[in-house]
Amino acid sequence: MRKVLDILKKGIDLQKWFSCNDVSDEMLWKKSYVNQVIFVRDDLNGLMQNCLEGEDRISVKVISTHISKSITLPVYHLQRKNLNIILRENFYNWKMSVISSNPIVTDFQGLFHTTPPIEPDYTGDELSSVYFEGFPEELVFRYYEEQNKYYKTRFSAKISSDYILYIVIYLILKSQGYITPMVWHTKESHQKELTKNAERRKINEKTTTIKT
Repeated sequence: MRKVLDILKKGIDLQKWFSCNDVSDEMLWKKSYVNQVIFVRDDLNGLMQNCLEGEDRISVKVISTHISKSITLPVYHLQRKNLNIILRENFYNWKMSVISSNPIVTDFQGLFHTTPPIEPDYTGDELSSVYFEGFPEELVFRYYEEQNKYYKTRFSAKISSDYILYIVIYLILKSQGYITPMVWHTKESHQKELTKNAERRKINEKTTTIKT
């Protein structure tokens, strides 16, 4: 456990990493690379930091890298109190590992394989560490349903699309009580939110524009 925590303590801020890892316009997959980073930085981490403000919000970290289509890609670390999610995407699928201080009890039916293969010699094992490019071996776990239901604090999964990944992370957060009911705005509260969003966009656009 200590070695896992040591690995997660390391890493560079995603935005800083992104700024230092430009991709040539000649690379056919450049747009997909940029879209991937922005999706994690803005959409997934926006969801992950739901209802957190200021210093409580934690930016995405890059803890390792891997290469696909001749492009160096990040291994992402998203986090909030008591919850860590590690991701990589290789232009084909996502691989995800989850570490939680509390059991994650929810229904992932139809979203990803929650049990091991029946005939691994025929289908292969999608959670073999060889498919988790860039992941330290200590961060590759087993299938969700292989964990005791009262101790489902670590598992890994293959996720087939951005949309499904967003839903999976939403369900994880909801199981931990991090998703709160929608609240109606007042004119004053709406203006405050618009101002905060505008400030965040200005910070992100400083580096994103030079890459797109």
